[in-house]
Amino acid sequence: MTNKLVPASMDEAALASRLLSGPTCSAAEAPARVPEAAGYYAIYVDDAGRLPSPYCDLLLRRGTDLVYIGIATVCLYERLVEQDLRHKSPSTFFRGIGPTLGYRPQPGSLVGMKNQNNYRFSVADTAAIVRWIDAHLSVSWAKADPAHKGLETSLIRVHRPIFNTKDNPEPVAELAALRDECRRIARAADA
Repeated sequence: MTNKLVPASMDEAALASRLLSGPTCSAAEAPARVPEAAGYYAIYVDDAGRLPSPYCDLLLRRGTDLVYIGIATVCLYERLVEQDLRHKSPSTFFRGIGPTLGYRPQPGSLVGMKNQNNYRFSVADTAAIVRWIDAHLSVSWAKADPAHKGLETSLIRVHRPIFNTKDNPEPVAELAALRDECRRIARAADA
C-alpha cells in the first residue's frame, strides 16, 4: 500500500500540500482567522498524549498528529468553526471527539427527531468539549473551488485520520462503538 497521493491535477497537488503542511492556527484562534470561502480543512491534535487510549496509541503508530480532514463546499468558517469546533449544528467530528473525551448525549434527546443520528451534548458538556478543543487542537485550511470534491476522499484514504469514518480504509472500531452507544442513549424512549 502506498501513502502517495496521486492527485488528478497539479492544482490538486498544490492544494493538498498547502492543506497538509501543518497547522495554521490553534482552534481557539480559528474564529478570528478562518475565511468565509469554500475549501478543505484539516484538524490536528497538538499532543497525541492528550487523547485517551486507544486514540493516542493509534496516532503514535501512524506517525501523525492529523485527526480529521473535511471539505466545506460553501463556507470554511461555517463548517470548520461553527460545526466542527463549536457544534452549533450537527458535526461528525464533534460527535466523535465528545464521546472520546468521555461525554455522552442526553438520554432520549433524539426521541421524536427526524434524524436519528445527529445526537448532541448538553450545553455544559458542549462547553467543556469546546474548551478542550481550544486547548488541544489546531487547524489548517486551503480555499478551493468545490469542484475538487474527490480530493477529500483521496486525502482520507491516504492519511487515515482517526476521526474520519467515511472513506477511511482503517476506521477506528472503538470510535464506531462509541458513536453507536451515543445513538442508543439519545434514542432511548424510556429515558
